[in-house]
Amino acid sequence: MTELEFRELSAVRALHALSPDEEQAFSQALAAHPEWQRIVDEDRATAAELSAVAAPVAPPPAARAAILDAIATTPQFEEPPLWGESRPAPRQVPPPSRPAAARIPELEELDADEYADEQTQTSRSRRSVGWLLVAGMVAVLLAVSFSFPLSGLLTPRDPVVVALDAVASAPDAETSTVRIAGAGSATLHWSDSVGQAVLLADGLPQLDADRDFELWIVRDSQPVSLGVVRPDAEQNAAVLAAGFRPGDAVAVTVEERGGSPTRLPTTDPILAIATPAADPEAGGIGT
Repeated sequence: MTELEFRELSAVRALHALSPDEEQAFSQALAAHPEWQRIVDEDRATAAELSAVAAPVAPPPAARAAILDAIATTPQFEEPPLWGESRPAPRQVPPPSRPAAARIPELEELDADEYADEQTQTSRSRRSVGWLLVAGMVAVLLAVSFSFPLSGLLTPRDPVVVALDAVASAPDAETSTVRIAGAGSATLHWSDSVGQAVLLADGLPQLDADRDFELWIVRDSQPVSLGVVRPDAEQNAAVLAAGFRPGDAVAVTVEERGGSPTRLPTTDPILAIATPAADPEAGGIGT
């Protein structure tokens, strides 16, 4: 992985948006290049500053309807035919006639080939304008997404809910509940056959503004960060333990805002839930 590729992953990770595979690639690259830790620190600091100064913005009531109307009314542009596909030739439209008094001698001298070239350039210009309109619409959607969440419009279901449903319906679904030090409780739901684990925390303790909860998977005594966990207004949280394998322990620690700068826990966990290793005879994913 090049430093440029790592910078792209680091920026996305600061926003807690890496997939499990990307998180693993990120960790491996950082382990191979510890000097890149400065990049991680800079991105984490930037994300923390943005989250601290950006006040929540309530979406306008008509915003969603306006976006859908804009998408519905945007002209769709015809793509080139697939390999081997035939399409009828476009209808030849003769050039518009001009009033005699408005004719320009230089234009009258254009032959058929020159006119065809002119028409081709006009068509290309129109296509360019069309693509610019599409790009503009994408830019508007991206800009709006920073003002209010589009998850209800673009994401049919929360991945945490999907995973929890899959685990709950599995024949080997298991749960384990522990008390949170000085607060509520947490329950881990997992399934060896599904290969998913979801942590539901009820009543996490209040933290200072310069602190965050961080989720970890501990495998063979080696902790792997799954990112920062920010609870809702009632101090509850539902998080997916991405990359879970039977036998892993899932833990939560309190770290500085943005997560541990060393990518290792700096405090004792406020909760930790161990899971048994998969039974080889049961055909679990940990075999």
